[in-house]
Amino acid sequence: MNKLCAAVLLALAGPAAWAAPATEAQWIAAATQAVAYGRAQGMPIELEIVDGNGLPGHTPVGLASENGRCTLIVSASNNPTADKLSAMIAPDLLDTFLAGAAMHEVGHCHRRLNGFPHNEKLLPVVAWIGPVRDWFARRIRTEEAYADMTAVAWIARYHPERYTALVNEMLRVRTRFREPKHDTVALLERAIAEGPQDANENLFAQVDERLNRYR
Repeated sequence: MNKLCAAVLLALAGPAAWAAPATEAQWIAAATQAVAYGRAQGMPIELEIVDGNGLPGHTPVGLASENGRCTLIVSASNNPTADKLSAMIAPDLLDTFLAGAAMHEVGHCHRRLNGFPHNEKLLPVVAWIGPVRDWFARRIRTEEAYADMTAVAWIARYHPERYTALVNEMLRVRTRFREPKHDTVALLERAIAEGPQDANENLFAQVDERLNRYR
């Protein structure tokens, strides 16, 4: 749970304040849906609800992992970031957006359970070394690309009629808040151009195929 996760959610949010903020119940419902999907795929993933504590930048839905298990953590209550993000989304897209944001975290969980590193801190002792910083940025960007493409595949499989609208929102705000470690713009542009591709319920296989094809 950190500001990087909040940046991810900013990248999924729409560009204008169109709606009232989502309730905590809506965030929980979205996360519950994502956790159910993960469990159906055999993933050891749990749901935890905590208070947002009114901290700016505190992600309303994030992921923790330890000992081969994942926990999807909802902290939307008393969380200004949750209100800001959800108020950006058109009312008819809100619940699907929230579920997509939660599925983004399930994508991270899948990577972590399959042995990919997920330490998001670069030690100060090596942070000054340019090639190390570049490697670290590429690694984080790969994780964000995988998580974004998980959300894209989920939308294509279960909400194809809203695919273009939702992925366009992801692209618009990824562009607006462009930051090297979270720059998935090129992937989202290609995903829009290709249109919704049915994952036949194996979202992660489709994500792997797409990322391998785009390299």
